Amino acid sequence: MSCRSPGVPQILVGVNRVGIVGLRDALARAAESGLTEREEIVDFLLEALAADNYMPASRTDDFRIAVWREYLRFREEDFSEFFSEIDVTVAGEAGDERDGFLEMLNAIFTEFELRPVVAFAPPGGDGPDPQLIIDDEIIVRGLQSRHSFKAAIHKSISDW
Repeated sequence: MSCRSPGVPQILVGVNRVGIVGLRDALARAAESGLTEREEIVDFLLEALAADNYMPASRTDDFRIAVWREYLRFREEDFSEFFSEIDVTVAGEAGDERDGFLEMLNAIFTEFELRPVVAFAPPGGDGPDPQLIIDDEIIVRGLQSRHSFKAAIHKSISDW
């Protein structure tokens, strides 16, 4: 079964969507386990998922956050504290325009369950400011409609 199969849920691990085989079953077993401490629950989940999923050691921290977030979602608890972080740069002059831009940026990233870690840069030379830059690529130039802003972010952050 491929990780893109309808029966394999995809979750955010860092900023990548990853298919996790057996996630729903592991979450249910963890909820029924009687474990109450976060680290114990995460250890239980990772052990339950290890046999059927590749989890590189270099991404262990991201996987630990991701499975905890999914456990909280499964239990219908608030998981917003565990959104994946994404580094972004906002270029432009400080002021009301940039503040409005940041407000929209934060709201849209929240819809993607991402928390932007924002660095500021001076105004760019390639079009209107403010600008959103991710991985050295200008994603959004100037104030846009919410729909356009969201579509540009969606297109840039992954194949999802």
